[in-house]
Amino acid sequence: MKKLLFLLLFLLFFIPLVSFSQEDIERYKVYETTNIYTSLLLDSATGLIWQLQIGIGDSSSRMKSVLSDYEYAETLEDITEAYNEAYKSWEETYNSKADSIVSADNKEYYKPMSIEVRINSGIWNLAQNGRFKLYPTGNIYNFIMVDVIDGRTWQVQWNIDDNKRLVYRIY
Repeated sequence: MKKLLFLLLFLLFFIPLVSFSQEDIERYKVYETTNIYTSLLLDSATGLIWQLQIGIGDSSSRMKSVLSDYEYAETLEDITEAYNEAYKSWEETYNSKADSIVSADNKEYYKPMSIEVRINSGIWNLAQNGRFKLYPTGNIYNFIMVDVIDGRTWQVQWNIDDNKRLVYRIY
């Protein structure tokens, strides 16, 4: 009976903890601005941002505009593709040549690092849901985007005018 009670208590406490995994974190989040017609849509895994504008009535303009199309973190698919391209280039340039043309030391030196080594060394920032968050500032047009994993920050400025929109890294 004690074992059954222990098992029941274990399951009651363990199952909720497991359910809060990476997949449960929202990838896309909408942030309100002080303008009632404008919101920002953030890809919390890569840092991509869009400006959303809603309208009232049938004749109003509704639009989704790119605010930032640069990915500040890369998906595993992107990293794998880049590694495969680098490996193919290395294979053609160094590994397919005879040792008399390209030394064995050069072959090994120029060989691309494995995907695991690159990710663990910080060469690539791996996209993860919830990695990026937006925080409002005192300026109605500005937000601060934070990479909550490594602390990088950006100034994000939205505006109705395209030429006044920007995303700048804060060093």
